[in-house]
Amino acid sequence: MALPIDAHDAFFRASMQNDIVAQEFFQYHLPASIRNALDLKFSRLESSSYITDALKETFSDLVFTCRYKNDVTKTKARIALLVEHQSTADRLMPFRVFHYLFNLLYRLSKEDSDDQPKDKLPAVYALVFYHGKQTPYPYSMNLLSCFDDPLGIMNKMFENDVALIDVNQVTDDELERQQLIGTVTSALKYSRVKDIAPHLLRLMKKINSMDLNHPLAVNSIKTLLANYMLGVGKIANVEQFVKDVWQLPEPIRGELMTAAEQLEAIGEKKGLKKGLEKGREEGREEVAINLLKEGTEPQFVARISGLELDVVLKLQAPLAKS
Repeated sequence: MALPIDAHDAFFRASMQNDIVAQEFFQYHLPASIRNALDLKFSRLESSSYITDALKETFSDLVFTCRYKNDVTKTKARIALLVEHQSTADRLMPFRVFHYLFNLLYRLSKEDSDDQPKDKLPAVYALVFYHGKQTPYPYSMNLLSCFDDPLGIMNKMFENDVALIDVNQVTDDELERQQLIGTVTSALKYSRVKDIAPHLLRLMKKINSMDLNHPLAVNSIKTLLANYMLGVGKIANVEQFVKDVWQLPEPIRGELMTAAEQLEAIGEKKGLKKGLEKGREEGREEVAINLLKEGTEPQFVARISGLELDVVLKLQAPLAKS
């Protein structure tokens, strides 16, 4: 009768808690380059489990610490052992191992340890101790074998540096040549400046002038851009900003105003409501003056601008004298 999975796990765990068994295991199964560099007499099984719930059904983790030989600082090395529970082989085993290892490293990075540099992760060695029925193990244990990768994209993934784009180092000229992603990158680049207003206005004008085949995508980015930059950025002169917004063409004027109204309660935007009200008034007056200059009747101007008729007549008075 086959033993339940927990019985296999319990047996192996209990055995490896014996220091002699653990040392012999390392002696026989670790690569010579690692085995010879470690002082296995000081190997200790850690009580913590670093396995995730997603891996518990197939893995049991055993993490040992031991010292490096001839290390006066007594820095500890960690060796991670995985016990394969399934009775059938898994083609994605290498991926699951790396999943486990990165979870292990993440949790170790959160530990407060006197023997590990605060800004460094410990080195770990993973070993799968497989005892399934199918033998020899039929699949590759190389991580690359887990990918459908005809272009060979993953070949150097774990050898090369992780790709990094520092948005602060991307020139404005380069960002200007880019389309939507250049706008998004610029928003991130200038999100912490003392006055975000000129950058927001510039980017909104840029995105409004784009001649792209995907208007829905453009409109989505415009909305996100306005909400993001107004939400995280600082505006040095709110009244001037609102006045500048009223000089913008539609629809970006309306989009910015809508975003500003939604965010006017934010602490850094305490003056925004007042600025909006003043800006709307100035904007309506500007519309009214332009219509009056063209000879439009005051009653019609009042209806279009939303101003009271007496306000429109006051605006008309100096125009009539000129």
